[in-house]
Amino acid sequence: MNRRPLLAALLALTPVLAPAASLVEWVENAPVGDGTRIALGYPVPQPVDTPLPFNGFRSYAGLHMRHQDLAATTPWVHGHVVGSTHRGRSIWAYQLGDADLQTPYGAPEQAMLVNGGIHAREWQSPEVSTGIIERIALTENDVLVDYLRENANLLVLPVLNVDGFLQTQRFPSLNWIGDDPRSPETWPRDGRMRRKNMRGADEDLYTEFDHLQGVDLNRNNAPYWASTDRSSYDPEELVHHGAGAASEAEIRALDAAAQLGPAANLAMFTDVHSYSQVHFWNRNNNSRLTALTERLLDTFTDHHRQFPAGKFYYFDSATAAPRNSGIGTTAEYFTYTYQVPSWTLEVEPSGGEHPGLPGGGADYGGLGRNGHDGFILPDSQVERVRTELAQTFAVAFYQQAGPPAIHALRLVDEATGAVVYESEWDPVGETGRQLHSFQSQPLQLDRDYRAWVAWNKPMRWRILGEIAPLPGQSVVNTQLLSRSVDSEAGDLTAEFGEASWLDLPGAAPTGYLRYRDDAVAWSLRFPGDATNRATAGGGALARLGVFTRDMVGLGSDGDPATVARWQNGAWAGYEDSDGLDGGDLGGSDSTNAFTLSADDLGDPFVVEPGTSAAWFDLDRDGEGFMLELLEGGRAVMYWFTYDGEGRQDWYMAEGAVDANVIDFPEMVQVSGGVFGPGFDPGQVVRTPVGNARFIWSGCDAGEMKWVIDQDGGARRQGRMALSRLTNVMALPCGETDPTPGVPPHEASRFSGSWYDPTHSGEGYVLQVLDDLRALVYWFSYGPDGARRWFFGTGVVDDERLVFDEMYTTTGGIFGDAFDPGTVELEPWGTLELELGCASGSARFVPTEDGFPAGELDLVRLTVLDGLDCPTD
Repeated sequence: MNRRPLLAALLALTPVLAPAASLVEWVENAPVGDGTRIALGYPVPQPVDTPLPFNGFRSYAGLHMRHQDLAATTPWVHGHVVGSTHRGRSIWAYQLGDADLQTPYGAPEQAMLVNGGIHAREWQSPEVSTGIIERIALTENDVLVDYLRENANLLVLPVLNVDGFLQTQRFPSLNWIGDDPRSPETWPRDGRMRRKNMRGADEDLYTEFDHLQGVDLNRNNAPYWASTDRSSYDPEELVHHGAGAASEAEIRALDAAAQLGPAANLAMFTDVHSYSQVHFWNRNNNSRLTALTERLLDTFTDHHRQFPAGKFYYFDSATAAPRNSGIGTTAEYFTYTYQVPSWTLEVEPSGGEHPGLPGGGADYGGLGRNGHDGFILPDSQVERVRTELAQTFAVAFYQQAGPPAIHALRLVDEATGAVVYESEWDPVGETGRQLHSFQSQPLQLDRDYRAWVAWNKPMRWRILGEIAPLPGQSVVNTQLLSRSVDSEAGDLTAEFGEASWLDLPGAAPTGYLRYRDDAVAWSLRFPGDATNRATAGGGALARLGVFTRDMVGLGSDGDPATVARWQNGAWAGYEDSDGLDGGDLGGSDSTNAFTLSADDLGDPFVVEPGTSAAWFDLDRDGEGFMLELLEGGRAVMYWFTYDGEGRQDWYMAEGAVDANVIDFPEMVQVSGGVFGPGFDPGQVVRTPVGNARFIWSGCDAGEMKWVIDQDGGARRQGRMALSRLTNVMALPCGETDPTPGVPPHEASRFSGSWYDPTHSGEGYVLQVLDDLRALVYWFSYGPDGARRWFFGTGVVDDERLVFDEMYTTTGGIFGDAFDPGTVELEPWGTLELELGCASGSARFVPTEDGFPAGELDLVRLTVLDGLDCPTD
């Protein structure tokens, strides 16, 4: 684009004659020769004291009220004071999203910063910036917004030049004209047309001597501060650059906003201005940064021009953009200091260089009598400009949040629904991942499977429910999905069915993982041909390769073991198909390998009623799970464990059974109870803190994965290899009965959960075992309200279950620091249960100090699937 600087273009505009240093009013209509008024040709916008968006401009008070209200009433807006103006007014920045600085998968979030209101007269800018805040805070059922809230740290500084902005809104129609040093006849200053901050100027428009004072904040930045004649040492010049780089408090506040990223995670910066409808950007010596900035500007511009208004934002190509030069702008500072894609966005109207558009207010039917009318967008255009640009910014944020990477893969047996192979990338530190895989049975030839692959971001766009290109993007992005299999043991053939992107929840194999269209599924079959039988005859390790692009065309990461992140001006840890970093293109992910067998192995294991049991990890003796399978494919899990300080803790969850998998979408931590007669169920609080998932390969072995990411602390996750600890009487698993020839005792029906309704929030989990012993866990509290659990094995005496020795523990540490050697078993007291099918009682005599003896009236909470004990 053959671009002229905006200031030079304004110089060439037809002058509006006016007396020297006179106040001139903007009006809708006036004669051409009227030197005291400048006619726009449309009503002069007036700021309105409302926080709510409308088709017009809000006052600073209204905008600020809107920001603060969204911070108070939504979980997605978090305000920070990052500095203050010369007048002592606070400068606010807002973090948008969940504010935990971590993605749901444990990686650091990329940060993007948008600055608004750096030039006081450019009212479009605070409205657009506020529109971004409103979109992230309030939008529902938008997959881009859902993704950004959890995966990006979006920073918006809606009004940087607060003092100057308030000055323009005090005098929305008036400004001085006649004594600008460069163009006294045409350039209006102060009042509605104040550009600079208020250094050296008072707030009284009628004080004539100081109306040219102030610093142009977009000339106050390193590394090119005071480097050209497009900035000036003269305090009265429109482009006065100040006493030194970052001499102004506002510029230091902008840099403080970047530290909320933190700055090391910054991946994008935009300074929103008006007008001329272009992107201004500079390039440095980093060729990858140059190419990726140009690619991002392409995405922005191509998306925005697809709106019905069809607004096209020009930008110079990489070869034409200025290199290693500048005029002191914020975008230059962020390009060179933080090595991120940075640009000045000049919001519409156009500057007269767009074909078919006259420029300035004339773009909307205005009279175009002074080039500065472009800074006065008609009220009729404000809502459209604000909302459309907010949508386009969301697309740019999506691109800079990071390239896609496969997060999980599952191969599901079509006949039984059992997961025979699954893998998932677990976080290791901030920039690493470790692939964890679990195979419950080798894949078999001539058997039908369903492959399900999920990425860490939504991958497809939909229009009216159908997959379509994201506006501005190529249809190729919606069609490309390459799949392959290979094995070091020899050649393999595979039959891949048609791929379907998944827009319903539910996870594998029919739903998406976390975001609509983050997962794709297809049928998979290894035919029993001679090639496959030769390769799989001894059991082969097959490898699946998958490649696609996301909705803006970023290729999938070829090796998710390193988190793709913005570093030193480009993507790092973003490998191609050969595992090479630095190309910024991605590649086929072939990291998933599974066993393929030519033998007929029969159906894989699916969960049976006998899966109700106590389970634990052999390496974590001292903690474990009580698991109950209920009718209707439901399950309940109780996890007896510890906190990070060696004290007992416990969680519970209800989930759904699906073949050999039980998902617990909400793992709950219960608090507020106290042991004994002071218990008040009204004080009990049940807080979802995470989720858990169990998968089995057989009756006696499986795996459990947990994630805790909602308790206000750092995200934690882990896995356990599961071994069976108990066999519940009358619930054998598989074809073998642990006690053949021994009929179940009538007491077997007592297995399940019991509680006293007046003590809702604590209770007993009971398992009557095959050898006529009973195992009980009492999930309760201490006298101080700390979560506690007590357990014991006892004897069955008709309807009485007697536990002469109940125990408690200390010393376990939650998570990776757990050491079974530090767990100490301590006596706690005695317990006696007397039960019928529906009700019963509990009598207990603690021996631990502070615990009173007592009795509870019990009712049944659960009946295990496979047991018959009527409760009516």
